[in-house]
Order: sequence, then structure tokens, then C-alpha cells
Amino acid sequence: MPNPAVAGVFVGRSTIDLVYACARFPEPDGKVDAEVGYMTGGGPALNAAVAFAALGGRARLCSAIGEGVFADWVRGDVGGRGVELFDVAAGEDGVLPVSSVVLTGAARAIVNQPLPERIGALPGEALERLFEARPAIVLSDGHLPELALPVLRRARAAGIPTVLDGGSWKPWTAQLLPWIDMAVVSSRFRPPEAGDDVMEVLRGRMAAAAVTHGPDPIRWSAGGASGEIRPPPVQAIDTLGAGDIFHGAFCHALASGDDFAASLASASAVAARSCASYGPRQWIARP
Repeated sequence: MPNPAVAGVFVGRSTIDLVYACARFPEPDGKVDAEVGYMTGGGPALNAAVAFAALGGRARLCSAIGEGVFADWVRGDVGGRGVELFDVAAGEDGVLPVSSVVLTGAARAIVNQPLPERIGALPGEALERLFEARPAIVLSDGHLPELALPVLRRARAAGIPTVLDGGSWKPWTAQLLPWIDMAVVSSRFRPPEAGDDVMEVLRGRMAAAAVTHGPDPIRWSAGGASGEIRPPPVQAIDTLGAGDIFHGAFCHALASGDDFAASLASASAVAARSCASYGPRQWIARP
């Protein structure tokens, strides 16, 4: 159930996504007309924060937005959804990456604009304000390590549970893991030493872990127990942002008192609902 008393902090990547749903991918030197097109704020941390707020929580997003037309649009998007923004790039132009996405049924192709070479940390005063509401949970999406590490360390010092959204292994992921209590990663997440069993590596490093496989069962392990959760069936037309929404819903359920497995099941239902319509916001208005 929605719990407006819980607060969560989400740290990591924000983008603006330009999305086109097409009958087919364009051929080289060719063109194709989109059947549906939309623009939305994107990025794992941003979408997770919006989902957390949509479910009734108080979400704070720590990210790099900066200035410019697209940045203003994204700032309005998250602000209109009740997310409080802590922008480490305030006053800087050309920071927010633009992602172009082509959807063709279940398949998608994404072109990401690179982030600036370095995104710094929040100033100390801003970092303390980020934790003023005593968040019940802190999520890192695995991006922007210079920004994420001080937030994760501050959470650990305060005894606040931390979650990793592990979409893929990155050169700096090993720096983040010592500060993570729970990891919910995709099947593409491959630590160098993992071999064929990512779960075994994660189980040895943290209190709880889960591996998602799109519409296939979610494997989980927590507190000596383990199991699988089958996501609800859905006629998916747009999976963009579904994993991010999953993580926001998971954090809300966990912060509201559900156990690890129940939080995964609840998040799976929300993410499935988000796939049934175009865009990562339409699910919020759907029953």
C-alpha cells in the first residue's frame, strides 16, 4: 500500500529521452515514419524517483541536470511529479544527455549521448540537506561514482539501507559495492569474477540480492532464503524505463515494511503495468 511517510534518495543518471515507436528499424540511408513519438525525462535514478513518488513516497533525486531548454523541461517533469531535485550541475550548460530511442515491438535501439567527463560530488551542506528527511532507503543506479560514493557513505554512517540498480557492470562498480546492502541487477550484470553465477558473487558480498530477466522469473537470495518470482504476464508495447520503475517500486515497498521477496513481487507488478502503454508515466494514471 502507498505510504507517504517514507522518504527515499535516488542518486545517478538523468537524461531526456526522444522516443519513436516504429513498425521497423530504418535501413541504412533510409527513413521510417514513427507510429508514436514522445519526449520524457529518463535515466535510471530519475525514473526510479518518479515511481517512488507516484506510489506515495517522498523522493529526492541527486543527479546532474544543469541548464538549457531540455534541462528546464526535465526539471519541470520531475518537479511536477513531486520529486525534489538536488542538482550537482546547477548553473552549467549542456550537461543533460539526450538519448534517442527507436522501439519496434519488443525490441529497442538506444543511442546515448555521453555524459561530461566528470560530475563532482554534492557540496557538504547540500549532502546534509539531502539526508534531513531521514530517508528510509538510498538507491544508486551505478552511474556517476563521484556523486554516488559520498551519498552511499553518508547512508552507511546513518544506518540507512542502500540498494544498487545494476543494469550492467561498469569500470567503477567495484568501488560502489562495499557500500551496498542490497543489489537488484539485470542478467547483463557481470562482475569479472562471476563466471556463470552472478548470484553467488552477490550473495557473498551483501545481505540480499536479486537478478531480473525481463519477463522471465526473478532469482533472489536474502537472509539464508532464496527463490524465484514470476512476473505477471502483460502484453508489453513499451518496455523503456520498466526496469527503472521496478527499482523505484521495490524501494517504496521495502521502505514501507515489506520483506525483500515481497518487495520484488510488488515491484514486478508495477513494472508490468508500466509496459502496457507508451511512455514511463502513463502507468501512473492507469488503475
